[in-house]
Amino acid sequence: MSILLDRTNRVLIQGITGQMGTFFVEDARKYGTQIVAGISPGREGARVGDVPVFGSVRAAREATAADTAIVFVPPAAVLGATLEAIESGCRLVVATADELPVQDTIEIRAAAKLHGAAFVGPNTPGLISPGKAKLGFMPSFCYSPGSVGVISRSGSLSYECCKRLTLAGIGQSTVVGIGGDPVKGTTAAEALELFHRDPETSAVLYLGEIGGTEEIFVAEYAARGDAKPVAALIVGHTAPPGKKMGHAAALIDSKAESHAAKVAMLRVAGVHVVGGLSGVVKTMQAALSPNMSAVHGATA
Repeated sequence: MSILLDRTNRVLIQGITGQMGTFFVEDARKYGTQIVAGISPGREGARVGDVPVFGSVRAAREATAADTAIVFVPPAAVLGATLEAIESGCRLVVATADELPVQDTIEIRAAAKLHGAAFVGPNTPGLISPGKAKLGFMPSFCYSPGSVGVISRSGSLSYECCKRLTLAGIGQSTVVGIGGDPVKGTTAAEALELFHRDPETSAVLYLGEIGGTEEIFVAEYAARGDAKPVAALIVGHTAPPGKKMGHAAALIDSKAESHAAKVAMLRVAGVHVVGGLSGVVKTMQAALSPNMSAVHGATA
């Protein structure tokens, strides 16, 4: 995923004059993210700190060569803002807002595919390449540079797991929140393929939950002969069937989407399945070790 995000990304912030936008300028810059422009229609010519504000993405790109956008606008405005960024030539667009209509996400995905852009969101903390740059509101202290790529359907779960890995000396290449909505800008399958091609990633930690079909693609990847080692934690084993649990996609519609079915499927595919948070470090160490084939797929 560092092929998507590093210090070379020139970032513009849509909604820079709002509370989240102004906070992100300082927080992201401290982390090394290159913030070059902000967008706030009607406020062009203003500055947030030393960041110039433009009225449109196209104007910002022409003046600053920005190639990446993060969107901090209300859900009703996300579709327009995100399409503007994609159609203006941004190669990576992140939208963190939740409560985005499914149809809007479908339309954004289609536009991103048409224009050759990557879209991360909605309902996500964003993504971070530890020690390089961040595009989101995740707590920076939880992460450290390393070779484990992390894909998560839950923001808070990714913070907790990465903090445990960091304390154990296991760094991360990139951590991407794919979000908890039924339709995702970047799916688990797409994120896995990026990590597969990333020379800085040697293994993957997938943080999933009940409901949805994302874990099917994780299993399919792990079963490939050329797959990088994969560990996974699936949460929600106590959730009653038929009830939405937190995320819009965390709803069990069939037995195949239950906790037990997903864990069994992942183990058969050769994934190192984590029994709970306390086992994340040990299981990730097993996945990273070339001499641990005997425990491949075992619960820690």
